[in-house]
Order: sequence, then structure tokens, then C-alpha cells
Amino acid sequence: MGVDWTALEEAIRVAALRHAAEVIEAHPEQTFYAVALHGVSTEESESIAMPLLALNSLQALARDRAAESREQLVERGEDVDEPDDYEDRPDADEHNTLEPEPLVVDEDSLVISDSEHDEESEDEDDADDGEDLDEVLASIEADLDADDSESFYSDKWEPSDWHWSSIDLCEEPAAGIWSEALTDQASREGWEPTIKRYYHCLVAAAHSLRDELNAKTSVDLVTYVADEDHAEKLLRLCLTDQQLATHFPQLGNLVQGH
Repeated sequence: MGVDWTALEEAIRVAALRHAAEVIEAHPEQTFYAVALHGVSTEESESIAMPLLALNSLQALARDRAAESREQLVERGEDVDEPDDYEDRPDADEHNTLEPEPLVVDEDSLVISDSEHDEESEDEDDADDGEDLDEVLASIEADLDADDSESFYSDKWEPSDWHWSSIDLCEEPAAGIWSEALTDQASREGWEPTIKRYYHCLVAAAHSLRDELNAKTSVDLVTYVADEDHAEKLLRLCLTDQQLATHFPQLGNLVQGH
């Protein structure tokens, strides 16, 4: 007896919708932006499990990032009250009472300039150049950090890093029954065709979940199936063209190119 794929898709859809709606309704002050089904590996193993449900909000993402930054500062032994970019200057020891050593000038090495202001002007130019360069580098670094924080491979889009990351869709014995049926099918018909069919089922459930959740919220929730080995392909299968263009323009361009 094989897997009833229609019944499995419906079971996943109903359970995911119920759990996701409960989380969203319990936090009306938060803006949820993504929902994902994950935890099903495409690599061959002894058994095939039911997927996990994950959700995240913009507020939870910001809070978790702030907590992670604070933990990193503590691990480095830094004062958590200082700005993130604070760094002690090597010459900032306020207890250093050593007098500066007298300057020794070798008369033979003196170079007389045409203007007494040349040296001062050069110093000012160097200082200005250094300041401008620092500002440019800081701006570039900030832009890169911003891009990284929004990319598909950042914590913003990694379900296992989300605040609500591992919600079981069904309890025992139902989860065990479905897992056993999937594993038995893989042993009879092969792992690859079974897992491909399973992922078709998950993608279809994600589509239904997106449509039903978006009908309940004012936000266009990004709903997808997550897997490290087929991340971008699955994203293109799950999202609308508008969602791809809005959140992942590079992937959206690839879709339009085809």
C-alpha cells in the first residue's frame, strides 16, 4: 500500500495553517513576513519525517539579532554598553604620565621648503584624505552588511534561525504513521522518486498555505519549502513573480530571463 499523496498534502496544509494562524493571531503587534516548511532532507536516510513549520516576524528578527550581537560582545570581553564599532586607541591610556622625548634634529638632514605653509598644508591634505577614505570605507561596509542581512542566505530567510523555528505539524501516532508510509514507499519504489514526489506535495501545500494566510493578513507572506541543497530552485517554485522581484530580485531576473 502506497502513500495517499492527496491526503498527505491536505494533512500538511491543514496542520500548518492551524499552527501558523495561532502564532500570528497570538502576536497581533508583530509583522510576520515569512512562513516555511523545512526539515525534510533530500539525502537518503533510514526514514522520511514530516516537515517542521517555521515562522518569523520583523520584530523577532531584530530582537534576536540584537541578542546575538550582545552575546558576541560579551564573549569578546567587551563592554556591552559601548557602541559596536568602539575600539580602544593604542594611545588612549589616560594614566600614561610619561613625558614626550625631546626631538633631536640632525642639521644635515634638514630640508628647507619654498613656503613655510607647505608642510602644514600637506598634513591637512593627508588628514582630509584619510577622513574621506574612512567615510567611504565605512559606507561601503554598511552597504555590504545591509545586503548580507537581506540576502536569501542570511538569518532573515533561514528557518532554523527563526524565533518560531521547529513547530511539529502533527503529534504521535499520526506523525509516525505518515513517516512509516513514506519510508516504506521509498524502500519499494526507490528513495529519489519518493522524495521528489514528497517535495511536489510540500510545494503544493506551501502554495495553499500562502494563499489562505494572505487572505487572513494584510501582509504578503513569503511562504516556501526550505532545503539547503535546492534552496533557490525551491524558492522559485514556491514564490510568486512579484515576491521574487520584491525580495530576491536576482532570482526574479533569472525567472524573467527564462
